[in-house]
Amino acid sequence: MPEFDAIILAGGRGSRLGGVSKADLVVGGRRLLDVVLEAVRRARTTVVVGPVAVPDGVLVTVEDPPGTGPAAGIVAGLDAVGEPAEWTVALACDLPGVQAAVPRLLAATTRDDDLDGYCLASAEGTPQWLLGIHRTARLRVAARAYGDPRNRSVRGLLAGMRLGLLPDVGDDGRDVDTWADHAHWNEFWRDRMSQDETGWQEFVDRACAALEIDPGRVDIHGVLELSREISHAGARPMAPVSAHLWGLAAGATPGRDLDYLRRVVEDAATSAPLPPEKEKK
Repeated sequence: MPEFDAIILAGGRGSRLGGVSKADLVVGGRRLLDVVLEAVRRARTTVVVGPVAVPDGVLVTVEDPPGTGPAAGIVAGLDAVGEPAEWTVALACDLPGVQAAVPRLLAATTRDDDLDGYCLASAEGTPQWLLGIHRTARLRVAARAYGDPRNRSVRGLLAGMRLGLLPDVGDDGRDVDTWADHAHWNEFWRDRMSQDETGWQEFVDRACAALEIDPGRVDIHGVLELSREISHAGARPMAPVSAHLWGLAAGATPGRDLDYLRRVVEDAATSAPLPPEKEKK
């Protein structure tokens, strides 16, 4: 994975959404800005451009003066990074599908070409300027050459850069401009969660049967809510529940082989055969 910084533009308000802060809109039970932040959690430096609340470790800045558009926001984000990485991801804050898009952007940087960056493009071939990754040095040159960025377009800022277009085959770049978009993404995440939860409950039931504990004692949603940052990291959303199951089993029968209990939980998730439990001496 290349080293990269991330600039997230979060200062806009949706005119077709009644003027609400897009960054603070909730889709699928999560704030949009948090979804985007999670997608770039491996960034060396993350800058949010806009007057919004952010987690510890994330920088906040605003364009000068505030409200002067996304091109000015990108320039402000670049100025906020003290030690730039080789690449810079530039994103809008209203992209519920961004977690599928960012890995594609990062993978594109390994291509054997000399392009200045990449961005997703719609089915019609229209570049999505605020869903891209750019060579930081080239982006900074483009920003200087653009002059005063206030109330000017990102398209113009990037006009001198050679960008590769990645087809947005999964509609991952669909943003939230209207309440219809909001409803679309809420429905998407409801369907996704419903599919996930079926597998989650099957995992818990298998583990509880093997551990001889009551599955009624396992509040999946409660555990995930308490461990929100970990459970939403994507790769292993059931990791906190696995730890909870292990703790319940260990507490219910003091003296059991803790390593065996861990392997029982892993078996429930992977269906791998287990060695026999060691006898306690």
